[in-house]
Amino acid sequence: MQTEDPRADILNLLKRKESSVDDLSPKLGISPTATRQHLSILERDGLVKRASVKEKLGRPKAIYSLTEKAEKLFPKAYAEFLKWIIKEMIDREGTEGVRALMGRLGAEQASYYKERMRGDGDVESVVEVLKELGTFAEMKRENGHRMIREFNCLIYDVALEFGDMVCDFDLKFISSLLNSSVALKSCIAHGDKCCSFELEV
Repeated sequence: MQTEDPRADILNLLKRKESSVDDLSPKLGISPTATRQHLSILERDGLVKRASVKEKLGRPKAIYSLTEKAEKLFPKAYAEFLKWIIKEMIDREGTEGVRALMGRLGAEQASYYKERMRGDGDVESVVEVLKELGTFAEMKRENGHRMIREFNCLIYDVALEFGDMVCDFDLKFISSLLNSSVALKSCIAHGDKCCSFELEV
C-alpha cells in the first residue's frame, strides 16, 4: 500500500531498528528505487546516516539509522520530568532552596562558556551564546540601561508552573558570564513579550 508520507514512515521505522533498503521497502509499500530516493533526501537533510555492512556473499549492504538531529524530532517529556523533580525539591527544600539551586546551576553552566568571553561586561559574546542556545536574544538600550532580551523561553512550560523561581538560572548564567549584576525586568511566563534582563551600567 502506498503511504502518504514515506519519509516520516522511514524515520518511524528506523526509530525502532536500523534497516536496509530491502528491509524498508516492503514495510513502506513502495519500490526499492523509491525507498532509496526518500533515504537520499533524508540523508541530505541530515536525518539519517548509512554504514556499510559486509555480507558473506556479494557487495556490502548499506544499513540506515537515525542521526541525533532526527532523534530530536520525536516527542520528549523533558518538561514534565523536570516539573516532577522541581515539585519534589520544593517539598524537600522549599522555594528558596530551589532558587538557590537554580542560581548554582546557572553559574556552573556559565563556566563552560567563560572562555568565549572577551572580558568582563562582554555583552555581545553573551548574546551570541544565548542565540546559539535558541533564545533569540538581542541587546537593546532602554532609558539609558543596557538590556538583554530573550524572545524564546527554553523552559516555558516549567516557568509557567513555577514562575520566576526558575528564572534564577538565567539570571545567574548571564551575570556569571558578564561578571556583573543583572535584574529580571520582564518574563514570558508572566505574559510579557520577552524575558528582559537589565545589566548593571
